[in-house]
Amino acid sequence: MDEIWIVVGVLGALILGFVGGMVFGPESADTAGLAKDLEALQARVQSLEEKVATLPTAPGSPSLKIGVVDAETLFTRVFLPQVATERSALQAKARAIQDLQAKYAQGQIEADAYQHQYAKLQAEYLQAQVQVNMSMLDKMIASPGFADLRGDLQQLKDQAKPLADQVDALAKQVQVTILDYTTFFNQLQQLQSAFQQVDQLLTQVAATKILEISQQVAQEQGYDIVLRTKDVVMYQRAPAISDLSSEVEKRLRNLFPAK
Repeated sequence: MDEIWIVVGVLGALILGFVGGMVFGPESADTAGLAKDLEALQARVQSLEEKVATLPTAPGSPSLKIGVVDAETLFTRVFLPQVATERSALQAKARAIQDLQAKYAQGQIEADAYQHQYAKLQAEYLQAQVQVNMSMLDKMIASPGFADLRGDLQQLKDQAKPLADQVDALAKQVQVTILDYTTFFNQLQQLQSAFQQVDQLLTQVAATKILEISQQVAQEQGYDIVLRTKDVVMYQRAPAISDLSSEVEKRLRNLFPAK
């Protein structure tokens, strides 16, 4: 039997992303190059899944060597720490917004003052989101482990930079005054949607690397199937199934060598 190995359900599974929120698909700059690469990899996964479905199960058939990988934990342990400082600043802005809302609900701040302060904090919150994404882009572009996607990542950065400049301009504008809150928040929402797509693409790139390295480990160690643990493995009989997460994590960390 030919060796068959697969990680089920990694792509699209890391829904929280780098900024910690759900991601959507707004209209924004063209990211077709990166999306095409990811779609090709997803097609490869589907092809392997179809091969797995045809594996022999009759009595006497050769036993399968099966492994599992915890993709969600790997994303949290390897990728999120790369932007820990930026994420901390983002969380601080989120807390500031919550504090402001609480004060307004308790009648500690007038409506006009609340509206302007809320707009200011929302702009700063989006700035913090942008910093998370742009920092992660820079780290991926600089890493030799992402050389196969570097051109697409650089193109994504080039397209995101003018949008980041627009966010900065809105944040500066709100420091002074806002003549039309409706227009301001509409612009802010459009930019937020654009960076939600950037965050989604970066999360998919991370998922791609988890899948790629999981496949490398599986191939080298002779595994037939590798499953994603979350929502897939409901029961396992040790040592029939082996957890490959630690080996995959070690290799993923090499994508971002310590300075």
